[in-house]
Amino acid sequence: MHCRRLGAWIVRLLCALAVPGWIGAQEAEDTTRVASPPAIEFRAYVEQSRVPLNQKVVFHVELSWIGPLDRYAIQPLEQPILTNLLMEGSGAANRLIPLADGKYRSVKTITYQFRPMEMGMAYIDGILVQYRDRVTGEEDQLQSQRIMVEIVEPVAEGGKHVRALIYIVLLVLFFGTVAYFVVQFVRRRRQPESESPAAAVPLAERYLTKIGQEVDPRSTNLAEMTRRLSRLFREYLAREFECSTLEASTAEILAHLREKNLDQLEMSRLESVFLKLDEIKFAGKRVEPAEFMEIYGTIEAFLNKRKEMWYASGPEVKEV
Repeated sequence: MHCRRLGAWIVRLLCALAVPGWIGAQEAEDTTRVASPPAIEFRAYVEQSRVPLNQKVVFHVELSWIGPLDRYAIQPLEQPILTNLLMEGSGAANRLIPLADGKYRSVKTITYQFRPMEMGMAYIDGILVQYRDRVTGEEDQLQSQRIMVEIVEPVAEGGKHVRALIYIVLLVLFFGTVAYFVVQFVRRRRQPESESPAAAVPLAERYLTKIGQEVDPRSTNLAEMTRRLSRLFREYLAREFECSTLEASTAEILAHLREKNLDQLEMSRLESVFLKLDEIKFAGKRVEPAEFMEIYGTIEAFLNKRKEMWYASGPEVKEV
C-alpha cells in the first residue's frame, strides 16, 4: 500500500517538473519565429541655434528605421507649439539609404519653416509622434525635447541686391541685342541691291545651296523631290536667262535657251531632262531612283558649270 502511494507521488513530481520545461521550450520556439520590430530612431533639431531676425528658423523632424518604408503608419503630426515664432510653411520627404548588408534604412523627414517675431529667445515645444507597426499591430509614441533658438540682430541681405543687379544687366543685354538686330535689319533694307552680299555670289551657286537644302536624293518620296527639283530649276532659269519658265511649256523654254547660245551638248541634256520631267508630271510616271539621280545629276552639273563660268569671267553685278 505504501509502495503504491510512493509511486503516485513520484509520477506527480515528474509531471510537475516536465510541464514548465515543455512550456518554456514552446515559448522559446515562438520567440525565435517572430522577429522583433526594427527600432525607430527619432530626431528633432534646428539647422541653426542662432538665427538672424530677418531669416528663417528651419526645424526638422526625422524618423528612421531599418526595413521597408511602409513598415510603420505614422500619425499626422500636430503643429508645434511655438514661442516667438510664426509658422511659414512645412514639407515632407521620404528616402531610402542602402546599407552594407544589402538592407535599407527608411528615412521620413518633416521640415518646418518659422519666422522669428522679435529678437530674444524662441522655443519649439516637444513633438509627439504616434505610430503603429503594420506587421505586429503594436502602437507606440515618441516625444522630443523642447528646443531653444536664439534670435539675433538681422543681417544685411546683400544677395537680393546682387540678384537685382544681375536682372538689370540681363535686361540691358537683352534690349541691346534686340536693338542691334533691328538696326541691322533696317540698314539692310535701305542698302542698295548692288551692295548686297548676295550680289557677290553667283546665282547658280545660290540655287545649288537651295537644292541641297530642299531636295533629298535619299528620300522615299521621290515624286515630291522631283517636283521640288523641277520648280527650283525653272525658277533659276527664269532669273538667269530672263524668261518666264514657271508657266511656259517645255518647247518654249528650250526655244528661249537656244537663243542664249548654249552649246549643243548642254541643250541636248536639258531637253532630255525636261522630257522626263513632263512624263513624270503629266503622265504620272513612277520615279525610279536611277532616273531621279540622272535628272538630279544633270541639273547639278549644269549649275556647277554656270557657277564656274561666272567666277572665270569675274564677278559682275547683275540684278536678278
